[in-house]
Amino acid sequence: MKVPLTFIPEPMLQFGRDQHPDIRYGIMNFGPYDLAEKRKPTAIKTGIVGTSTGVAGATRWLSQCRQRIEGKDSRKRNLFAAFPGFSSESPFLADVVLDGSLNAEVQGSELTALAAIASFNGRVEGAVDLFLRVLQGVSQKKPDVIVLVMPLELLSLLGEPEAADPDSPEASVLSFRESKNKRRGKFNFHDMLKAKALPLGVPIQLLRPSTFDRSLKSKEKDDFAKSRSLQDEATCAWNFFVALYYKAGGYSWRLVRDQTQPKSCFIGIGFYESLDKSRLNTSVAQVFDERGHGILVQGGIVQRDVVDRQPRMDETGAYTLMREALKNYKDEHWHYPGRVVVHKTSTFNVAETAGTLRALNELEIRSYDLLSVSDTGMRLVRNGYYPPLRGTLWQMDEQRSLLYTNGSVQLYEEYPGLYVPRSLLIHHDRSSTDRQQIATEVLMLTKMNWNNSQITAVEPITIRAARQVGRIIKYAESAQGAVPYRFFM
Repeated sequence: MKVPLTFIPEPMLQFGRDQHPDIRYGIMNFGPYDLAEKRKPTAIKTGIVGTSTGVAGATRWLSQCRQRIEGKDSRKRNLFAAFPGFSSESPFLADVVLDGSLNAEVQGSELTALAAIASFNGRVEGAVDLFLRVLQGVSQKKPDVIVLVMPLELLSLLGEPEAADPDSPEASVLSFRESKNKRRGKFNFHDMLKAKALPLGVPIQLLRPSTFDRSLKSKEKDDFAKSRSLQDEATCAWNFFVALYYKAGGYSWRLVRDQTQPKSCFIGIGFYESLDKSRLNTSVAQVFDERGHGILVQGGIVQRDVVDRQPRMDETGAYTLMREALKNYKDEHWHYPGRVVVHKTSTFNVAETAGTLRALNELEIRSYDLLSVSDTGMRLVRNGYYPPLRGTLWQMDEQRSLLYTNGSVQLYEEYPGLYVPRSLLIHHDRSSTDRQQIATEVLMLTKMNWNNSQITAVEPITIRAARQVGRIIKYAESAQGAVPYRFFM
């Protein structure tokens, strides 16, 4: 079957001195976006938590990463970029400040004691309590970021089924797919720790031992390690330090904004089940501006639709969530956006549409797009060896578009994935913007994943963040206020 297709060229990103389609080459050639800003981090005070061996190994690696790391030898020169080093002399123009007084060690005997706990969930809770006590002490010394080195002993106790985000610089550590954990009723160490640590007010970056010592790969006995393949050393460093810079308050890049158009606010809406399963779902929104600055907004209890079994907000819930999201945007920017784009994983029903539009009309926001964005089993076939190009767009009918956000990348001259690339289905529930522009924005938002420096992400950051925050926030003991996204990464 022949279908009318459109190709969207790789969108540009804005860096310090110019634009580039690739994050790594953009930083190397033009510096981070916040190059000239006073708030730019230049000396990132970094505390390290782990066993004595882990703290020492991470300290050596962070020091070594001040120097250039050559990229993987490949004929695809753009695919494996060298890491330029992270220092005040590198393109990042920032140093990691390693001060032994900011570090704290966990004793091996404390980890051994966890093995005596019979239940898996009990071991997770025990491990979280153990590290939280140490993190509290370190946080009082006011570091900018805390690096938590996962001990090998802990990884053997907390094996999980499958990683949720293979692009993460934390190598997803223990951030695993919610669906499998839910079926097994297993707690998630990564998510629980991040939730319990929110009151500390310091972003936490998890680090696997094999990231800084590749010989330890075979000693990581958790289930994830069995199927994990190590990225090349330069790519590992890129992903780690891009995330570290963002968690320290920096902005390496931003979306390119058309100055003739109103400023846009991107809102991702997701749903999650409470930990005790007493509530079906609670809505959560993640608000992003064109810098990729995200703020959490929590909504209320929702119900599953009796027909399609999708979680749905009522009109009041949708109205309240949208008002609160835009209030947080105004608190940050001192004004409301000129345009609002809402991404949701399920289509908007009548009540959700009515509540959202009521909030937008009250705030006199006339330009908006209400979109549902989800994975689809539909695939396109391209002649030859390579999968369809990233940016391939099929406008299927008046309301639906199929977009390849993952696929062969022209800049890399390669498909950088391991499996058949997935496509996204975009449903235009209410839209006032050209559909090709909307697809271009979705492509751009896949590049706002601060855990990934390559062009490989499938979902836009709006959807990805809402899901990620939902997985974490269910472990929080109370409702959270306006929390920046960097605390959930």
